[in-house]
Amino acid sequence: MTDLTQDLCRLFARALELEYVTDDTDFYLAGGHSLSALALAVSVEEAVGLPVRVRDILECATPKLLAARLAGARGGAAGPGPGGVPPAAPESRPARDDDVPESRPARDGDVPESVRWLWLARQNEHAGAGAYTVPCLLRGEGELDVDRLASAVATLPARHPALRTVFVERLGAVRAVVTDRTAPLDVVDLRGGSLTEEEFEALVHDRVEVPFDLTEGPLFRSTLFLRPDGAWSLLFTADHLVCDGRSLTVLAAELAAVYRQDGAPPPVPAPGPRPAPRPREESLAHWRDLLTPPPAPLLLPVDRPRSEPAGAVTDTVSLDIEPRVTSRLRALAAAAHAGPFAPLAAAVASGLGGLTRTDDICLGTPVDRRSPLGLDGAVGFHVATVPLRLDLTGRDDPAGLVRHVAARTADALDHSEVAFDELVAALDPPRPPGRGPFFDVWVALFPRIDTGPAGPRGIALRGGPFLQRRGMFELSFQFVEQERGLRLCLQYDTGRYARDTAEQIAGRVLAELGRLAGESGTGEPATPPSGPPAPAFQGFRFDG
Repeated sequence: MTDLTQDLCRLFARALELEYVTDDTDFYLAGGHSLSALALAVSVEEAVGLPVRVRDILECATPKLLAARLAGARGGAAGPGPGGVPPAAPESRPARDDDVPESRPARDGDVPESVRWLWLARQNEHAGAGAYTVPCLLRGEGELDVDRLASAVATLPARHPALRTVFVERLGAVRAVVTDRTAPLDVVDLRGGSLTEEEFEALVHDRVEVPFDLTEGPLFRSTLFLRPDGAWSLLFTADHLVCDGRSLTVLAAELAAVYRQDGAPPPVPAPGPRPAPRPREESLAHWRDLLTPPPAPLLLPVDRPRSEPAGAVTDTVSLDIEPRVTSRLRALAAAAHAGPFAPLAAAVASGLGGLTRTDDICLGTPVDRRSPLGLDGAVGFHVATVPLRLDLTGRDDPAGLVRHVAARTADALDHSEVAFDELVAALDPPRPPGRGPFFDVWVALFPRIDTGPAGPRGIALRGGPFLQRRGMFELSFQFVEQERGLRLCLQYDTGRYARDTAEQIAGRVLAELGRLAGESGTGEPATPPSGPPAPAFQGFRFDG
């Protein structure tokens, strides 16, 4: 085994959180996924001094195969360079005091492109509430001391400046300002009542929909619900400008650790290396090639013409995906060198392709950019929106379709440094009234939050995102990891879709998940018949 291969084994093991791997360990079969592949690509690039992309990990998924590819890139030298010295690493960008990383500003300053884009979108938020709020509802376990929990919650904004940041407009540009404004833990005592689950959910909705003032803050709140029989729940609510989905996982883990240690916070992870940014022209060329000509609007089966902005009022259809099907989908993903997102997105695309009679589907999805920014473990807005354009001509081959989605996802990660508004400005796609550029449908996967056993004097927090009554899209497919299996949550615009229409759309995607997993009898066949386009459901409108 060469020195390079040994080094890669260590990096693979670190990314997979394993004690060791062999030179033929398949990254994806060992539990890797697209985001951990991005982290691995960043660490390998830093270690060997050669550009490494997620696509490289996808195509060379073992240390031995990746070493061979890197050796070829070095001109055949699989070990250290001349004289035993490895080649110089590309220039990286360590964190500096004057840097303002995405949504984690060290001091007042300009905001990065992704935050600027989200801020601009936030200005057009319909009715001023809800669409750009990030809520998370956690079920608490363990012996609760309210004062200790309140003290532990207070450490979170102290540790993460993003949670104390507000945004002001100066000379036509948005500026981030770090303040000392924080909100104490709000305690709601429900122990004397007998709320139903529906009534409790309505109470949580009311808390979530309290608007944030971007210029005054604070933009992060926490609410403790004390419930009968010793039960309790914790709600985190933040504006998306200072928080994303992975931030909630970080905050829950830190809160449990601080509570267990009686207020002694764990060390804040130091910013990691920031590889030299890719040439922007290279990424723009990738997107221009992929999105030219632009995707056509989907002929979705709407029931009513548009009267309000997309997502102004929404409802949700929730369907459980059986653990058996989930396990088969994970195996299908691993064999395709992907994480679970790939077969889930494949099912959405294929289901919608059958519904709208098209083989050209473009979905919107978020990607986490912490690893290339050197911000692993950071709290803030560190995601980018990317279009995922998929060719469904091979949809009858489940493994081939998942491989195609995996490859397109890897390419999207590799070129995600271009902010979405910059992409729209550069390509200038046509925008029919009421439609967003490039895609009509959103898809995302939310991991389950689980801080582990409570232990002596500790607490455990388990849960995930709290689905809202407002959104940003007509159709948003949100897959949520459960303790066993997955849940498909289709958030739909009630101004455009009747509930039975949304239920049929969700059912079609659920059937497609079963087809990809090799299940039979899971519902309506998702593969469309051959022939000219025709409405999939009688009596529904197919228009924009």
